Amino acid sequence: MLGQVLREVRVSANLAREDCAEALSLDHLSKVEQGKQALTLGRLNALCGVLGVPPSTVLFATEARLSKQTLDDYKIKWDAQLDGLQVAGQLHNDPQDAAGAGVRGKRADETRAAVQKLQAEGWAKMQIVRQLGIGRTTVDRYWIK
Repeated sequence: MLGQVLREVRVSANLAREDCAEALSLDHLSKVEQGKQALTLGRLNALCGVLGVPPSTVLFATEARLSKQTLDDYKIKWDAQLDGLQVAGQLHNDPQDAAGAGVRGKRADETRAAVQKLQAEGWAKMQIVRQLGIGRTTVDRYWIK
């Protein structure tokens, strides 16, 4: 489906496969358009640069076709989904520093804070191990000396 959308964009821009040679070889582009070969994001970006269309637009059109919806109907659904993700705090306009640490990093920060809070309250290490359900080495790692 992606290849079909790319071919339609290329043809509507009056470009021959040869005109896209700076992004993909003729053979590779032919196979991509026929759905016989995959395309990396970097190659997609380069090809879309030649075609004069953002990769996100090509992917959007492909998703709409895969879901058997018109572009207008899919856009309404997509806008609602995007708004929902933003309201839920899953997507942001700016990069989030916490995302760099990943889920494990976030859990580690939470565990560190919990260990240090209980330590400050005077809990013994083994009490913290039982209370938080973590290993003794984890408590030792976050224990403030």
